[in-house]
Amino acid sequence: MTDLSLSLAGRLPSEVAIVGGNGQIARALAALLAEDGGRVRSIIRSEAQADALRELGAEPVVCDIETASADEIANAFGDAEAVVFAAGAGPGSGEARKWTVDRGGAIKSADAALLSGAMRFLQISFIGAEQQAPAGGDPVFAAYWDAKREADEYLRSVALDWTIVKPGGLTNEPATGRGTVSVSTMERGGKTRRADVAHVIRLALAHQGTVWRDLSVVEGGTPLDEAIDHALAEAQKAL
Repeated sequence: MTDLSLSLAGRLPSEVAIVGGNGQIARALAALLAEDGGRVRSIIRSEAQADALRELGAEPVVCDIETASADEIANAFGDAEAVVFAAGAGPGSGEARKWTVDRGGAIKSADAALLSGAMRFLQISFIGAEQQAPAGGDPVFAAYWDAKREADEYLRSVALDWTIVKPGGLTNEPATGRGTVSVSTMERGGKTRRADVAHVIRLALAHQGTVWRDLSVVEGGTPLDEAIDHALAEAQKAL
C-alpha cells in the first residue's frame, strides 16, 4: 500500500459510513480506513455483498438508499461521525435510476447525515459536473450529468461540513499515491485512478482545510497529501 501521511490539520473520524459500500472506490476506501484503525459502516443494497466487505474490515449494513427514507438511512449510519457518498446507479442503468440513485440517493443521504449528526460529508462527483450536460449527447449520460450536478448543488446548500471530490475519467490501475489536485475548475479529459480517489478521500476526511471545497484530482507526480496542501494554499492566496 502507498504510504501517505495524514495532514496535521485534523484527524480521521473514528467511524465513517460509506454509502454505496460495494463500489470499487468504496471498497478501497474501506480497506484504507480499516488499516488506520477506524470503524467503517459500508451501506449496501444486498446481504450477498456483506462477506466481502467484512473481509476488508468493514461492518456491512443493508439499506437500499433508492427506496429507504432519510430516517431509515440515518439509522443505517449509526454513530458514524462522517459519511462518504460513493453510490451510483452504474453502467447499464437507465435515465430513471440516475435520478433516484445519483441524485435522490445523494440528497436523502445528506438529509440523513443531518438527522444522525454525522456532520462531515464527502461526495464523489466528476470534473465538469457543475456545467450543463453537453447538448445532443447520449440521454442516459446527460441524465447522469444533470443528476450529479443537482446532487452537488444540494449538498452545497445544506448545513454540513461537505467536500466534493471530483476525479477525471476513472481507471482501474493500482494506486500511485500521486496526482494533481485543484480547488478550481479543471478542464475535462484527465484520468484518475479509482484507488487514488480513495486515498484523496481518506486524506480529505482528516483535513479541515478541505471543508466547503471542491477537490478536483487527476493523475500527476505530486504526493497526494502535498498536492492537497498546495491546492488549498493556492486557493488561500487567491482570496
